[in-house]
Amino acid sequence: MTAEDDWKIFPREGLGKLKFGMSPAEVDAWSETYGAVMGRGSDRASDGLLSDTLEQFGGAMSDEEKQAFIAAYAQNGPSADSVTETRGNPGLVLRYEAERLIEIMPAIGQRPLFLDGVDLLSVGALEALALLERLNGGPGRYANTEAAFDRIAISTDGFCVTDKASGVRTLNDGDERFQGRTVIVREEPYLPEGEMERFIVQSVLG
Repeated sequence: MTAEDDWKIFPREGLGKLKFGMSPAEVDAWSETYGAVMGRGSDRASDGLLSDTLEQFGGAMSDEEKQAFIAAYAQNGPSADSVTETRGNPGLVLRYEAERLIEIMPAIGQRPLFLDGVDLLSVGALEALALLERLNGGPGRYANTEAAFDRIAISTDGFCVTDKASGVRTLNDGDERFQGRTVIVREEPYLPEGEMERFIVQSVLG
């Protein structure tokens, strides 16, 4: 496998040597390529932390609203076995559920990131989004600076900006959001419960 192959996206399979379903130990075997673990922690706030936070910052909320918030978090928040791991030099953010790798995000500034022979982070926003749409076999879903392509389970942030009135506008090098653009590769598409109404479906291919 070449250095380019190490940073090649395989939709719904993984990135380079990293395959979805790997355990943290299996991922760690490739730390020379993808960096050593810098931090690892649970994605779910404990009940105590959640209650303390609401007590400190939820002064404008009634007790009923606080209880409703806690109940919604219990139902829709990260699962108890969801863990995020950061790796340094070159830099990755990985997420696991039940000790299985399910999500890969190269750190901001990580280069390159290949998909279908194209470095997504070295081309213009329109070219990158058009490639993702073509490989997806249909338009993406857009909200604010996010884009999601469900069939290939790849999401982006910082390539475009969207509102429901004017649609999708791609960003360029002069915009700091484009400078901080990211790509997230997932085992399953990003379908946030209770948030799907934020998105519009639009083609960038014209």
